[in-house]
Amino acid sequence: MKLKKETKNFFIFLLAMFSSSISPAYAYGGPGAAIGAIIVLITIIIAFFSSLIIKIFNLIKVSFSKLRKYLKSNQKNDTKNKNK
Repeated sequence: MKLKKETKNFFIFLLAMFSSSISPAYAYGGPGAAIGAIIVLITIIIAFFSSLIIKIFNLIKVSFSKLRKYLKSNQKNDTKNKNK
């Protein structure tokens, strides 16, 4: 649907007049917004520390796994050397 330029300009003018005649709404945050912000902050902090704990646990687990493999390979090498 193609509008004529005059009709299009008229609709833009009406929209501008309607938008300028509306009074602004003054929002009141209240205590509910502060409580929500605090809950979000606490959630972010808990998520950070739990992620940190999981990373440290995985690092320790991988380190022990590699250490165990290293010790087992050394044990096998020692028993082979003793048999010779």
